[in-house]
Amino acid sequence: MTRAKAIFFDLGETLVTQNIEDNLVTMKALEKISKSLVRPKSPSELFTIYKQGYKANEAFRTKHHVEIPIQAWMVQLLRRALGHEPEDSLVEEAIKTVVSARAENAVVLPDSKSLLEKLSRRRIKLGIISNVSSHDVAVEILRKVGLLEYFERVVTSAFVGIRKPDPGIFLYALMQFKLQPRDAIILGDSERHDVLGGAITGMKTVLVSKRPVTDSIADYRFASLAEASPILESL
Repeated sequence: MTRAKAIFFDLGETLVTQNIEDNLVTMKALEKISKSLVRPKSPSELFTIYKQGYKANEAFRTKHHVEIPIQAWMVQLLRRALGHEPEDSLVEEAIKTVVSARAENAVVLPDSKSLLEKLSRRRIKLGIISNVSSHDVAVEILRKVGLLEYFERVVTSAFVGIRKPDPGIFLYALMQFKLQPRDAIILGDSERHDVLGGAITGMKTVLVSKRPVTDSIADYRFASLAEASPILESL
């Protein structure tokens, strides 16, 4: 069997996580944003507006596998908070606040760095394929936790406009390395996004998750990156 030429990793809950509950990260960002409004709204009021928008946006992007970029989220949030169109400068400042909050509260998961170090010595191409509304968030998280140097390409739904499990984002990532699906592996924690999407595309799939998954279609399944390491080094 020909050895893989590239391994793509999911980001959130595969290599990194947030050190506090996700809604608290959002609240920290909204607290800063609320102070920059001419007519201040409390963080809780902004959070209510955010959650209403999130419910509608998440349903739309999940159904159609398209990304709604962070700029659209922030314009929507600020428009409803202010009652009129927000200035571009305010939107940009809000985006920076969200990016900073996500990166500041990111922590690397156990065994991520050691695995990537081993794979980098093998000189296999490494990339990220992540569903995230801000490309800058993904890059800043990787930089903050010290993993950015391992990856030749960071492909996000925010940049491509397509979300996993749609094959389009996987094919775009493969195109960056000029590879065919059979030449690459996708590793992630989501059966639906990573495994199903990778399998449809024709990639080898690796599921790493402690959560129980029945009838997984993954080629390989592990409870941790440490457990997956020997197989990944041999593929």
